[in-house]
Amino acid sequence: MSKLIQKKKVGAPILTNKEDENFYEALKLYDQLQHKKALKLVTASLKKNSNHAACLALKGCLNYQLGNKSEAEAPILKAIGKEPRNHYVNHLAGMYYKLIDNYEEAAKWMKAAVDNGSPNTGIIRDLAYVQTQIRDYKNLVVTRQQFLEKQPGYRANWTSVAVAHHMNGDHQQAYTTLQKIEDIIREHLNEGDRYEQSECILYKIQLIGESGLVEKALDQLEKDEREIKDKLAFLEMKGRYLLMLNRKKEASVVYRQLLKRNPDNVQFYILLETSLESASKPVEIRLKLFDKLASFYPKSDPPKFVPLLFLPASHPEFKSRVREYLLSQLKRGFPATFVNLKPLYKNLAKRAIIFDIVNEFHNLELSQFDPTVAVWTKFFLAQHYLYVNDLEKAEESINEAIEHTPTLVELYILKARIIKHKGDYELASAIMEEGRELDLQDRFINSKSTKYLLRANKVDQAIDTISLFTKLDKDAANGLKDLHVMQANWVLVESAEAYVRIYKNYVKQLQALEAKDEHEEGDKNIEEEKEEILENIDMYMGLALKRYNAIVKNFKIFFQDQYDFHSYCPRRGTPRDYVETLKWEDKIHTTPIYIRVIKGLSGIMFEIYDDQVRKHNAQLKELLEEEDTKSKKKSNGKKKLKSPKSQLIKKKSKLVPLVELEKDDQDPFGSKALSDLQNNANGKIMDILLELAKTVSDEDPMLKTPWEIVINVYLNEGKYVLALQAIRSLEKVMTRRGSAKSRLVGEYVLKLDESINKDTQINSAIAQVVSKSIIAAFPEFTKDAPDAFLAIYCQ
Repeated sequence: MSKLIQKKKVGAPILTNKEDENFYEALKLYDQLQHKKALKLVTASLKKNSNHAACLALKGCLNYQLGNKSEAEAPILKAIGKEPRNHYVNHLAGMYYKLIDNYEEAAKWMKAAVDNGSPNTGIIRDLAYVQTQIRDYKNLVVTRQQFLEKQPGYRANWTSVAVAHHMNGDHQQAYTTLQKIEDIIREHLNEGDRYEQSECILYKIQLIGESGLVEKALDQLEKDEREIKDKLAFLEMKGRYLLMLNRKKEASVVYRQLLKRNPDNVQFYILLETSLESASKPVEIRLKLFDKLASFYPKSDPPKFVPLLFLPASHPEFKSRVREYLLSQLKRGFPATFVNLKPLYKNLAKRAIIFDIVNEFHNLELSQFDPTVAVWTKFFLAQHYLYVNDLEKAEESINEAIEHTPTLVELYILKARIIKHKGDYELASAIMEEGRELDLQDRFINSKSTKYLLRANKVDQAIDTISLFTKLDKDAANGLKDLHVMQANWVLVESAEAYVRIYKNYVKQLQALEAKDEHEEGDKNIEEEKEEILENIDMYMGLALKRYNAIVKNFKIFFQDQYDFHSYCPRRGTPRDYVETLKWEDKIHTTPIYIRVIKGLSGIMFEIYDDQVRKHNAQLKELLEEEDTKSKKKSNGKKKLKSPKSQLIKKKSKLVPLVELEKDDQDPFGSKALSDLQNNANGKIMDILLELAKTVSDEDPMLKTPWEIVINVYLNEGKYVLALQAIRSLEKVMTRRGSAKSRLVGEYVLKLDESINKDTQINSAIAQVVSKSIIAAFPEFTKDAPDAFLAIYCQ
């Protein structure tokens, strides 16, 4: 925390009364973390002068620090209203909003503190951190420059200015800043500063290269070679710049040096071929190159495998080379043989040759070798059959392998995969558990077993299994709380999806009972069973919602955690890694697991919304038709009939320790989150969904899922023009994926047209405009032949 109190400077406010003196003393106590004493002093001052703005602002911060968070913001807002130009008030407001992670407001008030004459240097530094957090790079440049002028004696401040210019797109100014400090300190560096100097030089050269001055970057790189400690980065940059300058002969020398350092890096072989221009030459020349490389690096895999990628299946060398490569690994009992050869399986002819070689080896030569060779060969065949979706033969091969060696864990993992592909998740999880029990200390098989149990909807058993490798607190029922603390998102998302499947199974049971109830009206047992099913639906839907929300919260934490790097990385002298981190954080919500989360959340929320619409329509119908009590009861199949039974309450109380994500969880079943959505479905749900989708689409507009959510939101809200725009955005995404006429797009066009036709409240002019826009955007569409249109969009 930056100290608010510094030595008095020219221009600092003069403390003219007792309240000012008390405030100044309370600030000292606040900086010393003596919050209770500070609050006592501030409260005494406010009793005498309730309008003392600085004391009000400090009281708000103290309330937050002491846990009275609901009483924190009001005094700060009151203080701002009293004295909006008081730099103490501005600073304290900025600190408060930073504490609650409202970085936009924090930046606003910290900047106001600086603009209103705050003598505190720390506020400028904190403002820079907050501006970086919200990616306000334009203002960040000014703030970093201000802080540099206050403290020019630290290299980290110069580097921070350079990073600010870089992120703002001004590479030249960033380079100038780094060069200036380098010229100043070059003669004063000691041995401990050499690594930081090396990193800053590499960053400076990176800036030159990114600005398009590749030749200058290469010259600078060679000039500073002696000062660069990271030789791998030096060689990689040199090779890249030489290729960009078309100096390929020199680049080939660099890539040969890189191969000496790491002969197992496939990328170096590809870049060496690029520099030698051998990729466009006859196959025989390429083979000679790789044969020579294989003689240099006999223990490396790439020089043996890469030729298999570019050799045609019809080439006489292919079969002999792939046979040698394949059988050498099988004879050594190498488990990853199939994984290594999998890239070749995209070519049907190569796939057939590989299978023939393995099958022939299995039938004719296997008896000549060690028994372990047999099991790995059968393992390979099972993987092959699984790949080509011949599940019966795959199961037969893996059963033979297990019969041969029943103690090998990998065999059970593969068998479980095969059974999973057959659709029997229950049996697949049992087989995976059988494999796990062979080695209870293996964390990998434990995690696989957990995943398969969750896919089989055995949530409690899955959590018990993964809990074997978690830290269990005293009296903890399982390791779920620890998994939540460790942010094990894969467990949370798999359990959320399991809960969704469970509650949907209950929905099917409810529908079956309602159908039965039509024939057996007034059956008390059916009504009680329906009541219990409704309780289970709400419970498991709430649990799914709780798990999804926990992951969303974790991603917020991931984004907030970068705040510490804004000070740490410049001090440690790692600007290249820092810039890379910032760019990675800018795309954090596009990760596959987060896409799964928003897809799952949207499914639940749209279901709640549809249910609310159905209930609303049913109520209107009841009012209009004045149905009797009995028919009213039928019209709302999901309406709770009675209060929960005591045994249901007892069941839930037993489940609390098993499902709560934190100690003394106030909403272990997600009931409150679910009821909040159910009670505010029409507005709140759509706003939440749009916010989730916007977060992802802002980071990567070429992802499919966010646009699907946006389309469905606008269709539900009757915003048909926006829905059409979203459909066109989705079409761009699907076209990029190679589907020029995506069926998904076609279905949404028909859905939009259907929604317009069914909407009785739509303005006729808007309906006409949207209909014409649909035809303009999709000329093949006609209202008379929707099936023909969909046939075009069939890919």
